[in-house]
Amino acid sequence: MTIAVIGAGIAGAACASELVKQGLDVVVFDKGRSAGGRMSSKRTPDGYLDLGAQYFTARAAAFKRQCENWLTLGVVTPWQGRLAIYENGTLCASPDQTTRYIGLPSMQKPVQQLLQQVKLNSPCRVDTIKYDGTHWQLYSDEQHLGHFSQLVIALPQQQAAMLLAEHLLQQPQLQALFNAEALLPCWSVNIELDAATSVPFDGIFVKGDNAISWLARQSSKTGRAPGEHWLVHFSAAFSQLHLEADAAQISKVAVAELQRMLGDDISVVQTLCHRWRYAQQAPDYPVHSHIYRTDLSLGLCGDWLNGGRVENAWLSGYQLARALSYD
Repeated sequence: MTIAVIGAGIAGAACASELVKQGLDVVVFDKGRSAGGRMSSKRTPDGYLDLGAQYFTARAAAFKRQCENWLTLGVVTPWQGRLAIYENGTLCASPDQTTRYIGLPSMQKPVQQLLQQVKLNSPCRVDTIKYDGTHWQLYSDEQHLGHFSQLVIALPQQQAAMLLAEHLLQQPQLQALFNAEALLPCWSVNIELDAATSVPFDGIFVKGDNAISWLARQSSKTGRAPGEHWLVHFSAAFSQLHLEADAAQISKVAVAELQRMLGDDISVVQTLCHRWRYAQQAPDYPVHSHIYRTDLSLGLCGDWLNGGRVENAWLSGYQLARALSYD
């Protein structure tokens, strides 16, 4: 039995890794040049910059064990960043003492570690899938990629819907998963400054603000670009409203908001802007953990099915793999 996994983010990697541990034959396909998905860090001449996932925490026992393994292997490390909350124009230290992990030297490293023993076909965009009642046929630009006894789709909700469009017409239960948006967009801007700021914090949760949700000093993270780089994440509401805005316009707003919240006069060297179309979890989307349809030999996993967060994405893939391997 050969299983195809489409998507090499943390959910797809967790699923594929666990399936291989169970002795199953697995092939992963991903459109990116390397594995990571939204956990990918941007490589620049100066070093890595985190534009997507900023860190992750561990609460479930299974994921705690995984993090301990990553620590042993040296692909993650605790982030010792000093955290704060910005609310009603006031910046104050956060009392939260939760351990937060980052990939070392980049966020995608733990994803890549999971896939070390897995066959990865990348870059390869799967654009057509067909099910004959026994096997799934996968195609990329009309090129046949193979036939597989099981299919796992580990993509963001909207991308999974496009791939499954033909099949959803005959599957109302599957269609129901896509009737409401699970993932909302996020504009992300890295701002390089020519001098350090006086702010004594490295990560700032922004509360009650219409535009910004998170700020972080990149150099506070081991392995990231040195110098004064600040990452700005815009809120889902702002990002949705300005989804098709020009990157230069978004960067201008990010600089103004950063200066307002830090309270310092800043001099910008350059900005780097990235639009994540599918990033932030919609708060009212129901939690499913994962989806496994034995009648279709089809599984779905990802953070969008499990309440958001890196840990929940990993758990979604891990739990789907266990359901598949014990079927």
